Amino acid sequence: MREYLPNLYRKSKVMNQLMDSLESEYERLKQEVELTENQFFVLLADKNISNHEADTGITPDPSADLETRRGRVLSRLRGTGTVTKTMMKNVAASFVNGEIEIIEYASEYLFAVKFMSKQGVPYNLSDIQKVIEDIKPAHLAVEYIFTYRLWQDVLTTLTDWSGARTYSWEDLMTFETKNNLRIVGGTPYYCGDNGNGIVVWDENRAYAREVI
Repeated sequence: MREYLPNLYRKSKVMNQLMDSLESEYERLKQEVELTENQFFVLLADKNISNHEADTGITPDPSADLETRRGRVLSRLRGTGTVTKTMMKNVAASFVNGEIEIIEYASEYLFAVKFMSKQGVPYNLSDIQKVIEDIKPAHLAVEYIFTYRLWQDVLTTLTDWSGARTYSWEDLMTFETKNNLRIVGGTPYYCGDNGNGIVVWDENRAYAREVI
């Protein structure tokens, strides 16, 4: 706003203090408006996620993390209508950030949900299973297929075998390199690509670890 003031006012200490206050308040209001707008979208909602759950007939579970609650709402929205292979894929994909494949075994009255790009067992598998059970045809059975890392993949990620000593067998099979995780000065940041970090698990807690 300062650029719209006459030159005389720009040199005024009082006017500059006033502009500082106005600009600060403007930024605060701008952020509040953005946060309010976010509540209308499932993928961005946080404080209002319970409203989206109520709209889709889901009982809110405050103990669940935000991503899981968003995934439940999305799966309910995507799970309306005729059940098809594409619908099953979309519902499962709403819970994981990765590629899903649905494999049909018609003669066996069975289909499989395969997690193509997610390494190991998704932490919210029980939520995925519950939703799939709710929408799948009653006469079909379902199984889940997971992918794990090969030893060569582990070596490539850790750089050398000595780094593997800090992991359990399960950790080594399931931990995932995050291309969108970049660690700078010990602090992890989200980035589009070219990340330099991985997420590791220690006593059921996730930590960011830089890959050098």
